[in-house]
Amino acid sequence: MPCRLTATTVMAAFLTCASCHDQSGVTGASASPGPAPTTPPAGGAPCTARPNPAPGPVTDPNGPMFHQVVVARTADGITLADARIVQSSASVPDGVRTADGRTLVYYVNGAQHGIWVGNASGDGWTAIGPITIDGVRNPIGVVDPDAYRVGDRIRLAYLAGFQGQSERAVCLAESDDGESFRTLGMAVDLRGTETITDPSVIPLPGGAWLMALSAGQSTVLARSENGLAFTLGERLTFGGVPELAREADGTIRLYVCAGGIVAYRSSDGAGTWQREQTVVSRGPNGSMLVCDPSRVAGTQMFVFKTGM
Repeated sequence: MPCRLTATTVMAAFLTCASCHDQSGVTGASASPGPAPTTPPAGGAPCTARPNPAPGPVTDPNGPMFHQVVVARTADGITLADARIVQSSASVPDGVRTADGRTLVYYVNGAQHGIWVGNASGDGWTAIGPITIDGVRNPIGVVDPDAYRVGDRIRLAYLAGFQGQSERAVCLAESDDGESFRTLGMAVDLRGTETITDPSVIPLPGGAWLMALSAGQSTVLARSENGLAFTLGERLTFGGVPELAREADGTIRLYVCAGGIVAYRSSDGAGTWQREQTVVSRGPNGSMLVCDPSRVAGTQMFVFKTGM
């Protein structure tokens, strides 16, 4: 099954029903790239949190109602062990280690819609519930979460696109507790562009930032000097639904969905890439649908989604 169905189908389902990956970040001893920038980017209507009417399940057989979140362990980022399903009717997962040592996993809830969060610390799993943005619990049209640390705060990049409207953007929000977020603004304006989904963000050595986004079965890179406003740039044809991770030695790893989850590596700041290997070829339940990778910075956890 083409991996591009994951993000695109999720977005289509949320925009047509009645109510609607990074892990990114630094791997190694510290997942904190530094203090948060203080000047937010220009806002816009796509990033305005709006209440979600009473939701019903997304019943598309290729949609998030029929996906599951998988948590696995990795020491090197390319070899996985102990994969286990932790959440059903859930898709597009992404994990982050908090300043107090918890591991939170954000995902699209296929039954209730919107972005929800669970705690995957240790060997257990606890579903916490929907996130809040600007006081709006479980806002409509918010999907494709990518969570990463900026100082002690959790920053969330996500795709916003409201029901019945063409306005879409990658937006940024920030939280002290991982559940209640305040909007920073629009990171990438997607109005008038092709269908672009699934942001993943990392800081680069020297203070710049890199974002990867999915354009069907390809990946588009975007860059920023301040981590807030990004400019779309080059396109990679390795696969879609990308995940970025920065290694302890400063090299960058890119995971994409291409008949499984495949890893690429760059040692020149995302200028050139070398293929490593297929990281996941099927889910722990035998499903061939595996996508939406997340390397959780500062941990040995790797998260992805599989079919039911």
